[in-house]
Amino acid sequence: MATTMSIAAGANPKALLGALLFAAAVAASSLPGSSAAGASTLVSRTCGVTSSPSLCLELLRSSNRSDDAMTVRELAVVAVTAARRSALRARIRAMDLSHHGAGGGAVAARLAARCVALYADCLRDGARALGRVSTMPAYDARAADAVSALRRFPRKCAGLFHARRVASPLERVSRETEEKLGVASEIVRLSR
Repeated sequence: MATTMSIAAGANPKALLGALLFAAAVAASSLPGSSAAGASTLVSRTCGVTSSPSLCLELLRSSNRSDDAMTVRELAVVAVTAARRSALRARIRAMDLSHHGAGGGAVAARLAARCVALYADCLRDGARALGRVSTMPAYDARAADAVSALRRFPRKCAGLFHARRVASPLERVSRETEEKLGVASEIVRLSR
């Protein structure tokens, strides 16, 4: 590093100082006692005890707020927020299919429209659940139950297509949303 940071004739001292401070910050963030290393350890430990560590990591790494988290409850807020984004993507996909037709024709388009309503309810209930998780002063099992209950919406959407024996163009997004909501509820339960 010393050879790359040598002072050249006419070099800007402020630029050199900035480069040195940046290098020091990068080096400090990789130290075991640093907050970035601590957050990474918290994320790894938390995800290691969930049913799907890789999905947990995906959820938590989807937001920079995980890097600043000091508690599992803070990670739970990130996870529920990320799972709600997945429900929003599912709703947008269902809206697109209901307006532009789905592979199954008019029946699939009507079923997709019903899924739009289900995902709207999921987002509304998800906002309430997120509020519960983010404001609970101590662990509250009702918050974890509220997040877990959100899984019923993607299941109902999938069930609509299954009951009519129509291939669901929303199958993948509904499954992913349900899985993310499940992992989010596990993280909320770990915030005890």
